[in-house]
Amino acid sequence: MFKVGISRVPVGAAILRNQLRLTAARSSFPLRAATATAAAAAATPTFASSLRYNSSSSTAHEIKDKLVSFADENNVAETVTNLHSDQIGYLESIGLAQGWGPTSIIEKLLEFTHVYTGLPWWGTIAVLTVAIRVVLFPLYVKASSNATRMSEIKPQLDVIMKQIKGGDTQDQLKGMEKRRKLMKEHNVSTLASMAPIIQLPLAYGFFQALRKMANHPVEGFTDQGLAWFTNLSDVDPYLGLQAIAAAAVIAVVRIGGETGQHAIANSMKQVMTIVPIISIFITKNFSAAVVLYFAINSVLSLIQSAIFKSNTLRQLLGMPKKLTIHQLNESTTSSPKSLKEMVTNFVDESKERSIKAARDANKRLEVTQHRKAVDDYGYIKKRERHDKRGRK
Repeated sequence: MFKVGISRVPVGAAILRNQLRLTAARSSFPLRAATATAAAAAATPTFASSLRYNSSSSTAHEIKDKLVSFADENNVAETVTNLHSDQIGYLESIGLAQGWGPTSIIEKLLEFTHVYTGLPWWGTIAVLTVAIRVVLFPLYVKASSNATRMSEIKPQLDVIMKQIKGGDTQDQLKGMEKRRKLMKEHNVSTLASMAPIIQLPLAYGFFQALRKMANHPVEGFTDQGLAWFTNLSDVDPYLGLQAIAAAAVIAVVRIGGETGQHAIANSMKQVMTIVPIISIFITKNFSAAVVLYFAINSVLSLIQSAIFKSNTLRQLLGMPKKLTIHQLNESTTSSPKSLKEMVTNFVDESKERSIKAARDANKRLEVTQHRKAVDDYGYIKKRERHDKRGRK
């Protein structure tokens, strides 16, 4: 009995030491509670029951710690929700402006513009749209200059393209070389005409950013509109913004595109007159914030086209003079005049390409058959000579 009693004391002491270490590591529990727990564990009759009590006590402590951390997280959430739209970080606190995609970049730019200018949201959208168009303006200047030079040599390019389409492989190679030299002589670049395409990801970012901000809705979107669209999260009740955007796009097409000098065929002008009208009904359920961006961007395109139509302003910008009506007519002589002619020309060109492809296939087949016949004839001759030598 004495031995058993002595064997229990070290076990209790070991448990007491472990409990004291645990208590020192956990500052959130008072020393008195930890000592009482260790004493109760040492006084238990068996070692197994001590372990069970120790396990349940640790679990209780862990559960208590987790509950405390939950309370801390709630306090953080309350701090985040106290931010307002006139503070940097507000959009990120509500789940927007996260990452570096086109949408997130536009959301961050909108927030910076709104906070540092103090403008209402409709003014913020307008100012940022204008600022981005000003930054991209040099690309449009380069594209317009390139379009003018391209229109000057278009009749010659049409002749070369016919040679490329209708000729054989050698004629195509010669035609491509002529085209390259002609474009180099007149400083024409295909990539320069595609420079404004960089606006596409920014336009997509604007659309997605404003759509998300309106659906949330962001603080101030419901009452910081203008005129008849005071609620930027709601649709335009009169479709006025859609009408402005459509009218501006039609005017841009009639003037000559965003470059102000590109020769647009009459068939394309007809199509581009109908599409903006249809877009009014497609976008009628969009929020006013999104359509406001469309309207402002379209009006800026119209102003830009008007600038490129003025020879005085073109000279100040270092651009070549715009083409005359006679030159434009010459450059569009080979272009279809109506939608019906465009479809007819497409069908005719498709037939010509099919006939040419069949002709080239027949030529290749004839060459292949001729080579095969020559190879077979040579094989027969060699076989006959071999047989004669074998008989000798």
